[in-house]
Amino acid sequence: MKTIPIEVKIMEKKWVLAAGAVVILLLAVFSFQGERAVEGTTAVALYNSVGIGVVEKTLTLELNEGLNNVPLKELEGLNVAEVTIMPPEGVEVLGIFSRGTNEDAYSANVGMDVEVKLDTGETIQGKFYGLKDGKLVVEGEDYYLIDPAKVVYFKASTLDESSVYAVLRAEKKGEYNVTLIYRVEGMNWKSRYKLYIGERAKLQGYVVITNPTAVGLESADVLLVAGDVQLYQTLPGPRVVYSLDEKASQATVGEPQKLEAFYVYALGTANINPSSTMVYPYVSMEVPFQREYLYESWVADGERPVYESISFKTDKVLPAGIVEVYRESEGRALLIGEMSIEHTPRDDVVRIGIGRDYDLKGRTTVLDVQRSDDRTYYKIKIEVENFGNDTKTVIIRHHKSGNLLSSSVEPIDETASYVEFSLTVNPGEKKEVVFEYSYK
Repeated sequence: MKTIPIEVKIMEKKWVLAAGAVVILLLAVFSFQGERAVEGTTAVALYNSVGIGVVEKTLTLELNEGLNNVPLKELEGLNVAEVTIMPPEGVEVLGIFSRGTNEDAYSANVGMDVEVKLDTGETIQGKFYGLKDGKLVVEGEDYYLIDPAKVVYFKASTLDESSVYAVLRAEKKGEYNVTLIYRVEGMNWKSRYKLYIGERAKLQGYVVITNPTAVGLESADVLLVAGDVQLYQTLPGPRVVYSLDEKASQATVGEPQKLEAFYVYALGTANINPSSTMVYPYVSMEVPFQREYLYESWVADGERPVYESISFKTDKVLPAGIVEVYRESEGRALLIGEMSIEHTPRDDVVRIGIGRDYDLKGRTTVLDVQRSDDRTYYKIKIEVENFGNDTKTVIIRHHKSGNLLSSSVEPIDETASYVEFSLTVNPGEKKEVVFEYSYK
């Protein structure tokens, strides 16, 4: 079988640069400079609302006087339009360039010896001959046609020349610290909790970091950002996933700092491994709790269940996440369900449903909806009926946007995303609350 040659076509374009049109002519005649790049500090901020990582990495470069082509392998597969280079004094950035397209990552390695790991755990080694009928063709001990959707990572044995490079002008020869700032789509973090209910409530909280991309960050200073980030468009993602980094990390999550509309958690130094999931303990607390009943409501007509719930006061900020609820029984922990919690500030009350109460029924009725150019108005009625033999206090949590305008019962709590009321319902009794709110 013949190796498929790679045809490289160079597209010439006219560029107008402040430094002068002579730059393009010079780029064609000098070899790569600054290939001795040494990594310095690396920091990454992970955003749980949009699933991106913002990486800030410092490189120490040996630059010659004048123009230097600096290969940036860590940016391969990313959109160079999202990259910022912060040069030190004495260095000027003339441009960032990417050969080929992000869609061409496989064809760039045709004819190379490759290692392919599948989601079944199998690893295939051999020579890569490109794509046939949408399948990767690899010849090693056997002839393989591989579905790209099954590929965990694709690693070429020789990737000497970077497809991404920057052109830097240095006033004089020397060593310089240059900072790269870029975004990686797909990196994400979330919170996961385990709640054990016995005589007291025991809550264990974990930070789960997911990195399905090819980008790996060793010994990075990791910040976890909770809060909504508005992006103009979906970010591009890397196309090739390289080998897994199995190094362990030592990190602990500290108390968050409030920054603008965000909470920022310092995870500490950790390895963000490519194609990996990492779990770090965040919070551990044991507190007294109260039993209540929780009815959750949304803007839609209908009957919904009422859940037995527990409430307790937290002495730590709890990021929004999923809670696995366990009830201690005869020395064992029995999983009884999963619930979600909203982002909860320090010293606030957490309410978590733990099981349906069939003696209680709740119903939500949308009485009125009015829409104008810049505002929507709702009028809601919620009824709770007690079919049992015991008096029960029900917490009504209605998920909403905007601000409460009026209510027939004084709310016990209101946030940007929900409002809560408390109703004590006697056996055979039905009670209701009617309220209004609006939002832009």
